[in-house]
Amino acid sequence: MKKIIFVLSLAALLTGCRSVSTPKRAIQDSGMMYAMIYDYENTPVYGVAVFINGKKYTESDLQGRFVLEFKKNGKYAIKLEKSGYELIEDMFTYDPMNVLYFKMVNASQLVSQAEEAMEQYAYKGAEELINRAHNLEPNRPDILYFQSIILYYQGRKAEAKVILENLQSRGINGEYINGFLNKLSDY
Repeated sequence: MKKIIFVLSLAALLTGCRSVSTPKRAIQDSGMMYAMIYDYENTPVYGVAVFINGKKYTESDLQGRFVLEFKKNGKYAIKLEKSGYELIEDMFTYDPMNVLYFKMVNASQLVSQAEEAMEQYAYKGAEELINRAHNLEPNRPDILYFQSIILYYQGRKAEAKVILENLQSRGINGEYINGFLNKLSDY
């Protein structure tokens, strides 16, 4: 009797597990690969144009997601583009069993990173970060002002002065700009 109960229990267990599990082959044959785009604060980035092998493929949704579906595995070129964010160009291997994750940085995040670098007296690193932010948003006064501060701390006072004078010529005349420009004029 114990053998019969054991055999029936084993059969029920095996058939129960088999009906619930999805065969690995079925998942691989689905042909879909998921991808997600986040910024450096782990916030989903929506509306990112996704290009595959040079052709626009789709855009990311409100959750920063998009789906890739190809007929064959292989390597593909991907480009992710959104105004105010740094462009991402990369290669990936199409594999429906994996999820692609991308991190896109925007100008404000680069400014924050530059501020952190300045706090650590890493002026060259701060300059690289603020220049990247400037490339994304070349007319932002706060980026230009911060750029002049970094130049000042590197001893490049003449370059800092030019940036501040350009801000003034555009009608941007805050106390901080005028005060800093007066300080630079003393040199």
